[in-house]
Amino acid sequence: AVPVSEKDSPARKLTNREAADYYPAGPPYLATGRDFYTIVKKWTEYVPLVHKVYPYLLAEMYAYSLAAAHVELPHQMVRTLMMSDTGNQREGWSLIDDLPAKKMCELGLNIRSTDRSLPGVMHYCQRYMIGKHFFGKRRLPKDFLTCEKPLLFEPPPDVGEKFNYKIPPPPHKPPGEKKPLNEMQQRREAFAICVITRTLNDAATFWKQHACEEGKANLNKILDLWSVEEMHTSTGR
Repeated sequence: AVPVSEKDSPARKLTNREAADYYPAGPPYLATGRDFYTIVKKWTEYVPLVHKVYPYLLAEMYAYSLAAAHVELPHQMVRTLMMSDTGNQREGWSLIDDLPAKKMCELGLNIRSTDRSLPGVMHYCQRYMIGKHFFGKRRLPKDFLTCEKPLLFEPPPDVGEKFNYKIPPPPHKPPGEKKPLNEMQQRREAFAICVITRTLNDAATFWKQHACEEGKANLNKILDLWSVEEMHTSTGR
């Protein structure tokens, strides 16, 4: 094993509970300049070391957590600013979990007009699906923001109560497999798909209305990502 932190590092003395409660932090950060400078000095030292051990996405974030723990600057975590992983209990889902399944998609589709207190960010780095309704950022066509490309197909407002399963898109095997969703997953997956789909459609509509020649904007909501088999990476390949 390649050592990252020093043998006498305070980070090595943390319990699993302390590590989980105070250090898995992500943006936005709020700190004094002095504290942040202290963390960043160690962070820049740890990043290449962590990458040698774990040469994958988020290596720099693990290095941040390790650096903060080493300099003994625990974070007060705010867990209601963001939603992303529908199975995560440490995100802002608690602000909507009281809604019944049949209301989840309706909230997502009308997110801009609700007066309900909600997290400020929907971080769509996951794959979301309920029934055959699907969103995955790597399946969103690169030419989505063009005049010719249609808008995304939007689920029905009651999709959250219609399906208690998901059918992964091709090339999943066996094709057509129904994977069960529990009640929590039903509600959260429905909200995520609906809020992301409607928000992307609103943004694309605004762009088309300002960039396309009159009569040239395709505003049909027929683009079904479940059926899009071409995928791309975050580097554009």
